[in-house]
Amino acid sequence: MAKAIAGQVGLPTAATDPFASGGMIHLTRAEAAHVLAVAGATSLAYGQTLPPTAALKEAKNGLADLNGNATFLSNGHWGSGSAEGWSPLTASTFDGGVIGFDHVSAFIFWVEEED
Repeated sequence: MAKAIAGQVGLPTAATDPFASGGMIHLTRAEAAHVLAVAGATSLAYGQTLPPTAALKEAKNGLADLNGNATFLSNGHWGSGSAEGWSPLTASTFDGGVIGFDHVSAFIFWVEEED
């Protein structure tokens, strides 16, 4: 399902397909909110993995629209000063985001960054 969602926006474009190589990881709802806040409000290139409190609150509010059984995937945790096993989804130097879905709704929020 996640690969189909990414495909709707022309991803993946990385040399190695992270869906085929196990590069996408499952996140809890709290982890997904953190990754969304990092991707939306910080620089992936410079290891700024502590997002502003307001960005984290907005990300948590946005995820509330998906039911309790929603699935969240990313290419890394984007916490503790690194991507923690980051696997690229795009051909950019850095990329990160979240793919989420439940039985009714789906989304992808992805950021590409060059240093």
